Amino acid sequence: MAIRSDTAGNEKSYLRDMLSADAGCALEIGCGDGRLTRKYADLPRRIFGVDLPGALPRTGAEPLPESISMAAASGVRLPFPACRFDHVIFSLSF
Repeated sequence: MAIRSDTAGNEKSYLRDMLSADAGCALEIGCGDGRLTRKYADLPRRIFGVDLPGALPRTGAEPLPESISMAAASGVRLPFPACRFDHVIFSLSF
């Protein structure tokens, strides 16, 4: 399967429509190195990204904005209490 780029910005446009300035907290499952997470980190007040340990940014990588936190975890067993997030993003994860 070829990876296609969202050159039209459809993903961020859709998220901007769904999330408002008072959107609270969002969870991104399968955040990888945070490439997409960084693109919409300004939309919710806080965004938490989770992915398997090998996929997360390495130490010394470009620092994350203060609104982003990342954790090593499976999307099946999340390290957060139930009903913690206002929105969940699951994009390009397979």
